[in-house]
Amino acid sequence: MIKTAKPRSKVLALLPGVPVPANTGGNLRALAMLQALDAAFDVTALSWTREGGDIQALDRLLAGRSCEVGRSGPVDKLFAEAMGFVLGCPAGYTRYGWFPARLRQLLEAEQFDAVHFDHPHTALSWPLIKRMQPQAKLVLDAHNVEAEIIERLADSAPRWQRRAMRWQARRIRGLEQELARTMDLIFTCSEKDAEAFRAMGAREVRVVPNAIPPVSPPLVAQRRDVVFIGSLDWRPNAEAAVILAEEIWPRCKALLPGARLVIVGRNPPPQVQALSAEDILVVGSVPSVAPWLDGAFATAIPLRAGSGTRIKILEAWASGVPVVASRIAAEGLPYRDGHDLLLAEEPGEFARALVRLWRDRQLGEDLARAGLRTVEPFTPQHIARMVARYYGEVLAIGDSARPYSAAYADAMAAAP
Repeated sequence: MIKTAKPRSKVLALLPGVPVPANTGGNLRALAMLQALDAAFDVTALSWTREGGDIQALDRLLAGRSCEVGRSGPVDKLFAEAMGFVLGCPAGYTRYGWFPARLRQLLEAEQFDAVHFDHPHTALSWPLIKRMQPQAKLVLDAHNVEAEIIERLADSAPRWQRRAMRWQARRIRGLEQELARTMDLIFTCSEKDAEAFRAMGAREVRVVPNAIPPVSPPLVAQRRDVVFIGSLDWRPNAEAAVILAEEIWPRCKALLPGARLVIVGRNPPPQVQALSAEDILVVGSVPSVAPWLDGAFATAIPLRAGSGTRIKILEAWASGVPVVASRIAAEGLPYRDGHDLLLAEEPGEFARALVRLWRDRQLGEDLARAGLRTVEPFTPQHIARMVARYYGEVLAIGDSARPYSAAYADAMAAAP
């Protein structure tokens, strides 16, 4: 008797943008999830067009299909925002939730076992999916608890901005609560975020950490820079860069002879570009962050807002760079203060920690070695196995997987 292969389960993944190149923390996670799904299922990825996104490169990475939807015109965007306001959606979200004709075509053409939403933005389309394919399981990958980020930003924002930001946070909180009660499965980056979604009424939540791609061993023995790496068009990162340059660096630079502060990240806003000085380098987008980490004796991360987990810390650990971070920057990660990183909150604490690492290179070596051990479980292969297992355990979907593709590492490492 000839055995026929069991058809692979079909998963539709909806994304707010093409995640290649993987030049932001969000893109890194989205690509990791897509690769994991692609290894286990028959995947169709539908993304909004985003400037710089390379849909052809994504298509080459996936065994499944990838396609994109072009941005709507100004009038359509205005209409979408107006409708979103009436429906109670957060500002700026509605345009990501409407995959109009293309989504309908896909749902009419084939049946999907699950629909995987990357970010709450894309999950606005869940009522349409449930009407057209009520059997499909709904899965949300919540990169963050978005409302928490806005609430934290509002606490330190200028007084005139706080009311609008808290209004936005309330609307995002309402959407997150609706999705928590609606989704069949929610993925979070950390147990802290998982508890937040459980408190909102989520039935099934599983923690899938952020993945860090393979990193080459450090190239430089004598390091002299303090580095900050992060997408600078994300407000918490831009604010952290300004705090680092204006409040922390002046307190310690005289005690770090020959050192530089290096700020690396795409799309630095004017207030970050203005930080450039003889001993402060604002780099902007780079092909790879590896050379900048190779030259750093420490990375300093004074974040005051955020959620999820910070890939910038995983990158530093994987590169053997000692980390000084605020509790918000390090939350959700399995760290021990003084073992694999140093905690600091106020500018003076950050400055003292950087001077300590400059003078005590053995401490830096100890932190680096511990960080390398801590980051070991955060590999793409490990994450792929977790995602497939949770889909199987919670949703009873899938029972086979293709081998991990080494091409994934190249895409994860690209950061133009």
